[in-house]
Amino acid sequence: MSEALIPLESVNAVEVFTGGTLDDLLQRIRTEAVSLVPNVNTVAGRKEIASVAYKVSRSKTAIDDAGKALVSDLKKQTGDIDAARKKARDTLDALRDEVRQPLTDWEAEQERIERERVQAEKRAKAEAEALRIADLERREAELRAKEEAIRAAEEAERQRAAAEKAEKDRIEREAQLQRDAEARAKREAQEAIERAEKAAADAQAAAQREAAAAEQRAKDAAERAQRDKEEAVRQAEQKAQREAEQRERDRLAEEARQREDEERRAANKAHCRRINIAAVEALVTGGVSEEVAKAVVTLIAQGKVPAVSISY
Repeated sequence: MSEALIPLESVNAVEVFTGGTLDDLLQRIRTEAVSLVPNVNTVAGRKEIASVAYKVSRSKTAIDDAGKALVSDLKKQTGDIDAARKKARDTLDALRDEVRQPLTDWEAEQERIERERVQAEKRAKAEAEALRIADLERREAELRAKEEAIRAAEEAERQRAAAEKAEKDRIEREAQLQRDAEARAKREAQEAIERAEKAAADAQAAAQREAAAAEQRAKDAAERAQRDKEEAVRQAEQKAQREAEQRERDRLAEEARQREDEERRAANKAHCRRINIAAVEALVTGGVSEEVAKAVVTLIAQGKVPAVSISY
């Protein structure tokens, strides 16, 4: 396949730059270039766009080189030729950019999609870190509640031991009293025992209440942490579901666009084939053999017959 949109050998510098055929030549190049149906959704389509844009540049180079050669031979015409060269460069540069624009837009869209993917990953990491911190706080609350319960139980045990020691000391002192004070001593001992028992009972009840309160606080903290965790998981699942549904819609839309492109290309090929058949039949009717007619139509369709084209 030629690297330019026109045969390089067909560029006649004198006719193009001094004979007024430059506009016709540029129009031929444009007609060939814009006949491409751009498709950035496939690798082959993107390569085809880049290839046509490259051929436009090669056509520009061919015309420009021919002009340079003519300038070297015809110094007196350098002004007109340079102006024509600039017009060809500017026109074909603009055409190249126009042909490549779908690929340029597609590349920009891919960059946008990548940026959004990176942002989504960052948000997911932040959400996971929030869940981890919530779980850590729950565990710390449970540990604090257990420590408070242990301290309360230790305090109750200490108070009970102190009461027992006090009672033992009192009994030892009372044993040394005289027998005539035995009745009074017994009564005082009984009262002391009752007071100690009541104090121990009160201390134990207070310890039990504090332990129950600490356990309830730990349970409440754990329930709050679990609710926060479940809510975060639910939101993450809903978000993942929405994203999956959006990807499915995008996939279906992409398939529909591809089917439309294929149908459009098939219809265009069928249209061109009907016109080519009609042209062959017209040539045969005019007295040309069918084999020659087919060869002529093929050459015209390929752009190999100068100044002759088929209107599709």
